[in-house]
Amino acid sequence: MNRPFRQAGLNLRGDIVARRHCDRTAAFGDLGTKRCHLPVVANRSMQTFMSKSNLSSARLGLRIDQAKWSLALPDGARRLIASGDFDGRDNETLVRWLSGEPTLSKRLLLWCNTPMYNLSQPYQTLEQAAKVMDRCELARLAVLAWVRGMFLPEVQIDVYSREILWGHSIAVGSVATLIARMCNVGDPGLVFIAGALHDVGLCASERLDPESFAEVVSQIDELSPTHEVERDILGWDHCQLGEAILGQWGLPDAVTMAARHHHAPERVLDSEHADTVGCVAIANYLCSRSGWGSTPAHSIVAPSDRVFKKLGIDAGLLTVLWTQLSTTLASVSGLR
Repeated sequence: MNRPFRQAGLNLRGDIVARRHCDRTAAFGDLGTKRCHLPVVANRSMQTFMSKSNLSSARLGLRIDQAKWSLALPDGARRLIASGDFDGRDNETLVRWLSGEPTLSKRLLLWCNTPMYNLSQPYQTLEQAAKVMDRCELARLAVLAWVRGMFLPEVQIDVYSREILWGHSIAVGSVATLIARMCNVGDPGLVFIAGALHDVGLCASERLDPESFAEVVSQIDELSPTHEVERDILGWDHCQLGEAILGQWGLPDAVTMAARHHHAPERVLDSEHADTVGCVAIANYLCSRSGWGSTPAHSIVAPSDRVFKKLGIDAGLLTVLWTQLSTTLASVSGLR
């Protein structure tokens, strides 16, 4: 178990996990029947590996191209981001976009009245909310309200559920924001968006290729994290797909990087966006441990000690974070 967890004395699941991938051969053919043993790399085996690697890249490229059309942001949202309103310039583009989107407008108004954004008298209209709320906060929330539609209607495939994944996504966004504020790092509003969208590649994978996704989901368990199973079967994972989709949407680098590296934040500790990625990665782990995982199989491994150190999280601060989880999660329960 990572040092901050040991020192905090939290009764969280240990991170020394026995990987039971020895029976997966479908994705790697003759490269060996046991993932936990390196294959003998003969010339023919290397050629086979390169061929499968190229095939995996081609399949990922196909999904990315498919997403460009099937999961494209609406024109209003793209203009919102491109015009600078996403960073708080003004709400003019937002108002024009929502004027023709009654369902989205209704959802956004409901969200504006959740405890995370309003603790006083409920807003009666979006115009009223726009006068009070931070400009970039409202714009970012509007884009997220559109993304919510990707998770509708409810679909269940084995242990996977769109509703559970959405609940996990919002939970990670809220806890990542809590971490950012307590550690005084990053832009908490942008960290929330990064956390809420970190698993968008998972939903996209399910929507774009349900059959392959079902094969992946059938192999997930507490010893087999989703992203590792994806790499075994597909040759790529939802982190790569999510990064590409968010990039297509024109979202900030901090958001795309969190999607790409939330399972391996130590790889980008030298990046200017390391704090955002770290907040999302730690939130992802804490939410999974507290019952808000992306699937019922709680297989997320804690980030390394270096990630906690980068954010200045010691045993004492971790204990405080853990005790505030339930309150934080309750504040976003209305973002449905």
